Amino acid sequence: MTHPLARGRSFRLHLAHLVLDGWITAAGEAVVIEDQDLGLTASAPTLTDLVRGYGGGHIQWLPPASPAPPAQHHGGQP
Repeated sequence: MTHPLARGRSFRLHLAHLVLDGWITAAGEAVVIEDQDLGLTASAPTLTDLVRGYGGGHIQWLPPASPAPPAQHHGGQP
């Protein structure tokens, strides 16, 4: 798992009934948090590959100085 301090630009991956928080590493790898309590993440070599692996969705880029967002949201609700 990538260390949180090594995070690059943060984003939210919006899926049909779930929103996952993630980041792009300095090497360009895309990582999302699937379960913060268990420390489960998923990653892919690129953001395009990550979105494709979840069967689609869209990316919401977070401001660079924003604090770490909650781990995940169900049904678009925080």
